[in-house]
Amino acid sequence: MSNEQCVLVVDDTADNRTLLKMLLEDKYQVVEASSGAECLEKIETNTPDLVLLDVNMPGMTGYEVCIEIRKNNQTEALPVIFVSALDSTEERLAGFEAGADDYITKPVDGQELLQKVEFRLARSLEIEEAKQEASSAMNVAMEAMTSSSELGEIIQFVKNVQSIDSLEGVGQSIIDIAKNFGLNSCALITGSSPIFVGCTEESIEAKVLDKFQQSPERVTNLGIRTIIRSDNLVLLVKNMPLDEESRYGRLKDHLVVLEDIAYGRLTTLHAQNAIGEQRKDIINKLIELAENQIKLTSEKIHGHSKTITNTMSDMLNELENMLFGLGLDDDQEKKLMQLADRTSIKLNESSESTSQLDNDLGVILEALYTLLEKEN
Repeated sequence: MSNEQCVLVVDDTADNRTLLKMLLEDKYQVVEASSGAECLEKIETNTPDLVLLDVNMPGMTGYEVCIEIRKNNQTEALPVIFVSALDSTEERLAGFEAGADDYITKPVDGQELLQKVEFRLARSLEIEEAKQEASSAMNVAMEAMTSSSELGEIIQFVKNVQSIDSLEGVGQSIIDIAKNFGLNSCALITGSSPIFVGCTEESIEAKVLDKFQQSPERVTNLGIRTIIRSDNLVLLVKNMPLDEESRYGRLKDHLVVLEDIAYGRLTTLHAQNAIGEQRKDIINKLIELAENQIKLTSEKIHGHSKTITNTMSDMLNELENMLFGLGLDDDQEKKLMQLADRTSIKLNESSESTSQLDNDLGVILEALYTLLEKEN
């Protein structure tokens, strides 16, 4: 068929079909059918833009044909104008009840025919355009709703990301959001000890992520695969919707925003981890220093205590031996020995104090061990 609008003329009389064709052919393409059955066949093969339908025909009447046209979802809105010699109110009502859009009586007035055909075709075009606009509006509304839902996911990520306290947790959160978008992804968190999330270190995905961590490009498109990188995160999406241009662009923008947010959190966590390592190094050095000093102090304390004990024991032995040669009476000897005993007791108490000091130093060292365990 040409670009002209097509009118299907249905009448069992050839002269009637010829007359209608002559009136229409200067403006429209005209196709003919001599029966109701042939009419339905032609409509199924190549649907016209309008049908001029005789009412009284052998086999299927025009009413029956119109009813069949309206039953078909593909042709239920096809404009149908009855052309009949019968002009009673009952005939017209029967035509409208069958689903006709208009009614023309024979003999046909050429001007009336052209006006009604033009009006019904224009009206049909308006209805079709309205349907397309409604469909387009629905698509826009659905896309807006989808986009709003996606933005909600991003906003929720912004709210939650500050409470994520591990590098792997940040990577997993982006993968989870991508999954909510219908995307299959994996990630590499760079650093002194790279972390792969969503894939194993031996996988082909991991090799791709590792390759692109030094790429100068922020976003790299490889067919349905897209790589988005920052200084501390590389994201690989394996099923981008190339056949949906609008959604493809929107999702790519979303992922870039998510990676920017993740970059900030990962930077903070890297800094916190570095400070934690420095703290552990300082504590380890303190422990090493304390262990050495406690060892030296303990050795001195024990050496000093032993010296005091030995010296006191020797002194008491010598004093006891000397008492016999001094010519002292019993009371004087007793007082002198009591003085020596009291002095010995005080020296022993001093020795016990140094032992307690040794224990206190051990408590300090134990506290340092506990602090190191908390850091780990």
